[in-house]
Amino acid sequence: MERKLAKIYSCLLLFFVVALSLMFSGCGQEDAWDVQLTMYCGGGLRPPVDGSGEEGRGVIESFLSEHPGMRIETTYGASNLLLGQLKLAPEGDLFFPGDDFYIGEAEKEGLVYQTRTVALFVPVIMVQEGNPHGIKDVSDLADPAIRLAVADQRAAAIGRITPDIFDKNGMDFEQLDNIAFTGVTAPEIAQAVTLRHADATIVWRPVAAQYQRGSEIVGIEPENNVVSPLVIAVLETSDNKEAALKFADYISGPAGREIFERYYYDPANER
Repeated sequence: MERKLAKIYSCLLLFFVVALSLMFSGCGQEDAWDVQLTMYCGGGLRPPVDGSGEEGRGVIESFLSEHPGMRIETTYGASNLLLGQLKLAPEGDLFFPGDDFYIGEAEKEGLVYQTRTVALFVPVIMVQEGNPHGIKDVSDLADPAIRLAVADQRAAAIGRITPDIFDKNGMDFEQLDNIAFTGVTAPEIAQAVTLRHADATIVWRPVAAQYQRGSEIVGIEPENNVVSPLVIAVLETSDNKEAALKFADYISGPAGREIFERYYYDPANER
């Protein structure tokens, strides 16, 4: 009889140990939600967001590896076009354009719930390999002998601020007569240089870094440059604001910033 009771007690003890183990392991799975987020993202941000072979995995893959059950569907495009899409059909969870100007415009429309600053987008001059025209600063880009590539001011973030950069350097962008190529996104104007359709362009440093073969980077002095904060917004239209905020906090936190710095983005000041 005693042996039988001992066996029963042993079974009960094992049951409670297993139950407690399951209970505590469940506590660690609080992020295992069945949630899909929709994000509208500037085209130039794709490498750090999606990842690439050379620089490693992107922020989405890194985030999802720590938050099982979540999924993120991303639509890439020119920042202004994405903003227009949001105005026309307000829906989705996250808006991540290439310039905080578009965040401000979205805020005016009542589309923004909360924002986080991720990094800084710093413009540089991108030239052909060997810098055959000897370009040293923005003023050199007005030389009629140089075929200049620019982004559409109405579509891309870098296109919107390019005239401001020329203005800071004492030149009128509207007076330039050597624009040989106009693209919709930052990668398009970078490709124009590497494919030799243009001799130079002003583009974001991280975008230029993607095309190091066949091109070189010429820096712009900080006092003559226009730096753009890179901001992500959780949208008012989101039905999953808690999950969207988790991603926004992750991409703007230490793990996300480390990934963006690996892709040549400048670190943002804490705010």
